[in-house]
Amino acid sequence: MPAEEPVLTLAHLSDTHLTPRGVPFNGLDPEAALDRALAVLRRAGDVGRGPDVVVVSGDLTDTGDPDAYRRLDDRIRPLAPRVVYATGNHDLRTVFHRELLGGAAAERTGPVLQVHRLPWSRIVVLDSTVPGGGHGRLDPTHLAELSDELAAPWPGGTVVVLHHAPLPPPSPLQTFFALERASRSALARVLAGTDTRIVLAGHQHLAASGTLAGIPVAVAGSTAVRTDPLAAPGHERSHAASSVNLVRLYADTVTVSVLPVDDAPEVFDLDPAECAAVIARYPVTPGPAGPPPGTSG
Repeated sequence: MPAEEPVLTLAHLSDTHLTPRGVPFNGLDPEAALDRALAVLRRAGDVGRGPDVVVVSGDLTDTGDPDAYRRLDDRIRPLAPRVVYATGNHDLRTVFHRELLGGAAAERTGPVLQVHRLPWSRIVVLDSTVPGGGHGRLDPTHLAELSDELAAPWPGGTVVVLHHAPLPPPSPLQTFFALERASRSALARVLAGTDTRIVLAGHQHLAASGTLAGIPVAVAGSTAVRTDPLAAPGHERSHAASSVNLVRLYADTVTVSVLPVDDAPEVFDLDPAECAAVIARYPVTPGPAGPPPGTSG
């Protein structure tokens, strides 16, 4: 059978934490870390496997520096036909609106519901930030806007993006900075029964997966650091490691692959002829016939 091809491929990054030039993030260079992660996507693009959309789910900058937003966008914009940004608790909402959304959103001080309508999917972006706070909250008016948008299904379904993951956090300290549980429950009520196929989030600095109202949730790790969920009780520990999520939407399912950014040595790279030779070693035998149409069993 021919290989199954996705109808839409998204590269999902998060928590890039770009700083003013020359300022480290937890002793690291977040810009160099981002470049290493983006190199994975550039190599994919060089062989015709680049994403259709790049999603970056918040904490784009560490302090809301305007130049950091511009440097981020200059790096990411060439990688895909469409780029989608969400704001995180380290971002400054008004600067984010001005630098990355523009238009009427540039003057908005409240949360903006972004809606990107594509031929094969709809991407809706929420703002879960609390100005001056590190935890997440979804304003009832903002959720009402989401509900109104989701009232009409879209061909291919909907991808919902927000910064604060609507899942239990991976460490005790992050519990303090998590999405409020009331907001998580409210979001679940809004999404239940809609055409939402997956929720994409960040904030936890650790690739993770779960469900909300029976809908898959995929959390992308940070491009700068990785949370250790197995640190000693009472400890919050991070490592200098990063990853990128590859999200593929098919007609009947969605898959998420976590791509470590670790410069691991290549083990093999089979060309099409060599792949065919491997397949030829395993003869295909017909499987059992299914029940006749109109019967059960």
